[in-house]
Amino acid sequence: MKQEIKQLTFSFHPILFAIFPVISLLSENMHLLLPSEIFFPIFLFVIITISIWTILYLIFKNIVKTSLITSLSLFLFFAYGHFASIVYDLFFQETTFKEHLVLLSIFLGVIIIISRFIIKSKHSLHNASLITTIIGISILIFPIMMIATYSSEQTSFIADENTPIFSSMENSNEIQKPDIYLIVLDSYPDEKILNNLFDFDNSDFISFLSSKNFIIPEKTFSHYHTSFLTITSLLNLDYINHLTVDVGENSKNRFQAYKMIDQNKIMKITKSQGYVNVNIDSGWEATRYISSADLNLCGKNQFLNSQTIVMMIKNSMLNPVYVKIFESDYRDRITCSFNSISTIHNETKQPVFVFAHIFLPHGPYYWGPDGEYNVPTKATLEGFHKDKIGFTDQLQFTNKKVKEFVTKILDESKTPPIIILFSDHGTMLTYDDHISEDFILERMSNIMYVHLPENNLESLNNNPSSINLLRMISNDHLNQKFSYLEDKYYFSDDEKPYRWLDITNFLLKNKKIDLDFFN
Repeated sequence: MKQEIKQLTFSFHPILFAIFPVISLLSENMHLLLPSEIFFPIFLFVIITISIWTILYLIFKNIVKTSLITSLSLFLFFAYGHFASIVYDLFFQETTFKEHLVLLSIFLGVIIIISRFIIKSKHSLHNASLITTIIGISILIFPIMMIATYSSEQTSFIADENTPIFSSMENSNEIQKPDIYLIVLDSYPDEKILNNLFDFDNSDFISFLSSKNFIIPEKTFSHYHTSFLTITSLLNLDYINHLTVDVGENSKNRFQAYKMIDQNKIMKITKSQGYVNVNIDSGWEATRYISSADLNLCGKNQFLNSQTIVMMIKNSMLNPVYVKIFESDYRDRITCSFNSISTIHNETKQPVFVFAHIFLPHGPYYWGPDGEYNVPTKATLEGFHKDKIGFTDQLQFTNKKVKEFVTKILDESKTPPIIILFSDHGTMLTYDDHISEDFILERMSNIMYVHLPENNLESLNNNPSSINLLRMISNDHLNQKFSYLEDKYYFSDDEKPYRWLDITNFLLKNKKIDLDFFN
């Protein structure tokens, strides 16, 4: 027994190799992943590792050799995704399940051959196990130091508490406030972009909305170029350029923005006015769960709600399986989202504020125009920026589902509701590894189609931006006293999202911009 304990002391490297992929992933994606997200994956992978190690020990009765086999298996398991991406980039245009099976067979063959060699070895392999333990400790040092350094550099963020929020208790006998639906359709472009770039006529959808008394501004733009910036600004009714000071111009850190989404102003305001706040899980880390919401719906697959686990699966030998898992979860989530939007007004007597960030018509393109099932070549939320047909097919499906819930809400609501159909940004069809004026115009062109109870055309037309729209609605329906802001639009690249170029004059007055800013 003492001998086995001594062997175990120098052979605990499987635990290190179970922890390393999670720690390494966090160190490389600290701007995307919350540190708290690593605890469950570490626990899960350690438990699985110990279970496998125990089973092997019960079979072969050798702690040292089974520890080496377990560590080898873990290394190849988690290295698969990185190796596969290199192989496929070099030799294949498209990756199919057949190619995955070939490479998986090679990896499994290597594991079996080396494991057989270890078991058959006449040597104790104590030194090999000790060296492996030292390697396991060594490879953890650098990512842990990176995480510690990054964490120490981050400033704590204190949210602006100067938002005017007035209690409505004194007005408890007033007429029922309207339900408010803020629906963000990811990457939905405006009519002109669809016509000019995608050769698609969206007039049928526009005509439908017009027939339902939606206001269709002639031209609107997103205030920022990407989802996490636009949605942060949208939900907080203000520009967020102060984040450059908070996190640094060269930072990729999204946590401050995510915190502002989680503790957003508009839900604080609606809550103070007696609303039930509802967030519909997008599947994206920033909007899948919002603490300010009273209800978070459609978070069906809690396993996949861990971005860390998702990224681990994509990088492992389970990569081919991930395609099917993701596909099912993604489709179920979208279906649940549309169903929830259509029915939530019947679930409570209080007015509801519904926020839904829906990844449509954004890729991957799983739906045909009538909802028929499509199988994209890859399952990823990175999108398929050059696939015009896939995009327009899914856009038509999006239109179909929007028509359904708009009709149902308008027909069944006892009090005329407010419905905002908004897109966080446009598409990327013209993007070609560099930023151009055409791409900026495409990316910043969005939609903002609005149904108001009083159909206040003048107010909206005078203030067409999303920031001023929610300020107007807050003043008119939520007992607030916001002033309107000057329209401003900012563009940045993904490498430096907080280094913004003011493109207001370019978008509104067709003036040239300095593209050298992004070089």
